[in-house]
Amino acid sequence: MGYPNLEVLMPETLEEALGLLEAHGHDGARVMAGGTDLLVNMNSGAYRPAMVIALDRIAGMDGIEMSDGKIRVGGRTTFDTILRSDEIRVHAPVLHSAVRNIGSPQIRSRATIGGNISNASPCADSLPALCVLGASVTLTCCQGKRTLPIEDCFRGPKETVFHANEILTGIEFPIPGQPECGFYLAMGQRNAVAITKLSVAGQFEIEEDGTVQDAKIAFGAVAPTVVRGLAVEEYLKGRRITPEVLEECAALAIEATKPITDIRSTEEYRHTVTALLLNRGLESLVKCP
Repeated sequence: MGYPNLEVLMPETLEEALGLLEAHGHDGARVMAGGTDLLVNMNSGAYRPAMVIALDRIAGMDGIEMSDGKIRVGGRTTFDTILRSDEIRVHAPVLHSAVRNIGSPQIRSRATIGGNISNASPCADSLPALCVLGASVTLTCCQGKRTLPIEDCFRGPKETVFHANEILTGIEFPIPGQPECGFYLAMGQRNAVAITKLSVAGQFEIEEDGTVQDAKIAFGAVAPTVVRGLAVEEYLKGRRITPEVLEECAALAIEATKPITDIRSTEEYRHTVTALLLNRGLESLVKCP
């Protein structure tokens, strides 16, 4: 499909990009980081922008830093960079596992974490992991910056609360106290290069006797947006993981999710497998700390 009237601009600085977005964002301009979602949506006809503002030439929007007890990831950081990061692999393995599930090596070399968030797909693999890590995003416009918890970024499928003149410039989350006590599990049609049917992420603090001190759980592709398993989290606190506890967690997970039947799966399947994956993840924590 051709785009004879499409204008593609490649600003050299963030300030230049923000200026262009301020001037044209409300007229249908689109920001492009990796393009793996945007170009697909343009080819399908879902988006018909008059202008694309490509971020490729802007320095300083990618990379991973660790300081002051936090990990900061640039909005244009590719999933390949995240996957090869020792900081992520060691200190945030739940995110590392989620990223490993995304696409193919070719896709991961272009797709960015900021784009994955901004696309707001309920089945985006990075979102449940970022939720349980307590991540926040930085949105930048000509007037300044604002920071939002990742959970507050979405209104529904493909719909964020971001303003038309904002660019997602960074993601930040605290380094988990027990990074090894977490998991990310997903189900797809195949083991690789498949859109996720449903996913479960968890991050926990567990005492030496196996008692859960703190729990954060998030589900993907089983509701209009990524959803926290707040009732499961509250139930787990102060308890050890036993068969009886797993049975109750499964029931609470089903109550917390609102899946649909679509071309990839059925509502019943998603409910059943969400509970199964949650329990599989919780069973893996018995060895913690």
